[in-house]
Amino acid sequence: MPSPGASLAPRLPMEDAYLELLADTLESMDVPARSQFLQRFLRATTQLDLRESQCLQLWEEMLTRRRELSEQLRRPISLTSVLMDVLSTA
Repeated sequence: MPSPGASLAPRLPMEDAYLELLADTLESMDVPARSQFLQRFLRATTQLDLRESQCLQLWEEMLTRRRELSEQLRRPISLTSVLMDVLSTA
């Protein structure tokens, strides 16, 4: 239990927490399973019908863009924000 007056770490919005868990889970999957999952996930969340290879490429672009933005802004950037950024420039 936190002491009175101690600041609590901010909680991630549900969508961001879900994507963080997804990113961690994808790291442990082999490439074929990861690409199949990403294809279904992106189809369900974005209505894009992409090939598995495109989904893997998009995911890698998201992770790269997240690192770049986090370094530039000197703060963590959510995967939700990065997903919107990458999709809007694709």
